[in-house]
Amino acid sequence: MAAFASQVKSDWSPDPDELVKDAKRVASRARRHFAAHGLAEIQAFPRNTLKLLSLSPERYELILTDSISPLPLHRTLVLLGAIDESGGSFYRDHLRLAVARMLVTEVGNLHFGPEVGVGPPKDDVDVLGLWLGQVRKMAEDLRVLGESDETSASVFRGDSRVSMESKVLPSSVDAVITSPPYPNEKDYTRTTRLESVILGLVRSKEELRQFKQGLIRSNTRGVYVTDDDDKWVSSFPRIQKIAKDIEERRIALGKTSGFERLYARVTKLYFGGMARHLRELQPLLKPGAKLAYVVGDQASYLRVMIRTGEILGEIAERLGYQVAGIDLFRTRLATATREQLREEVLLLEWPAKTRR
Repeated sequence: MAAFASQVKSDWSPDPDELVKDAKRVASRARRHFAAHGLAEIQAFPRNTLKLLSLSPERYELILTDSISPLPLHRTLVLLGAIDESGGSFYRDHLRLAVARMLVTEVGNLHFGPEVGVGPPKDDVDVLGLWLGQVRKMAEDLRVLGESDETSASVFRGDSRVSMESKVLPSSVDAVITSPPYPNEKDYTRTTRLESVILGLVRSKEELRQFKQGLIRSNTRGVYVTDDDDKWVSSFPRIQKIAKDIEERRIALGKTSGFERLYARVTKLYFGGMARHLRELQPLLKPGAKLAYVVGDQASYLRVMIRTGEILGEIAERLGYQVAGIDLFRTRLATATREQLREEVLLLEWPAKTRR
């Protein structure tokens, strides 16, 4: 979903007026379908025996239970069908991205806190009206950005721990800025699950598993038997001590669930994955390249403190980077301990003269 959204949002070529016209044609097609089946008006439940469209059982199992109600899902699937019926529309991806946007915020039943969850159900929603509103917002953005359409952007979907030398020229990167995961129990695939499944970007458990295997290991739901990123930090005493402290506290507290048994391992896999990422990035960096990583301290694993920015700085220095600073970005309240945890920007430089 992130790659799809990035590709669309960096494509400023559509004509704003034509985009809105195309969306209105699609909406008219969907509106005729609703009218023909007694769904012209928003209602708590269909007043006829219409069989509502839904996802296949395999795809429906992938989304969070009750994350979208039956009637809004039906309307959304009819809309997506109307977009596809428009043929090879030049604006198809933009129209589909507008669907994803409204699914998360206005059509689905999701709410976002420390983790994505499910709120009160919406029996029915004005899907077409909300969608057209999102398209109009896109058109307003394009009126501003269209003049810069010649600005080039490339989006690559891949694993940040794997070399990009086949796609990015060596010594060509001036700057890197990103916010990677932190070592905690936040499953980032759940955050975009609803729109990813409904748009058909993830269609099966196997595709979801393959997707997770391409991510930095940061939570126990994404750990696999074959994972071995921990070998990249086997010689870092500080990381090994944190993992040992977590495991000893787990045993002392009598925590025996499968997830809790993985806390120590996922901590080592996380920092190992980040070390692997920093190593694979090096051939792409220009001498003097600047890097910024937004990371946060964590105490999610049985309240053992993990100073993420400090540790990543130590790893980076071992790999030949220079730490230019660790700046406080903000503090946030830990849900378990009610303590204020630091969220920081780790600033790195790739030296003009690198050492082997």
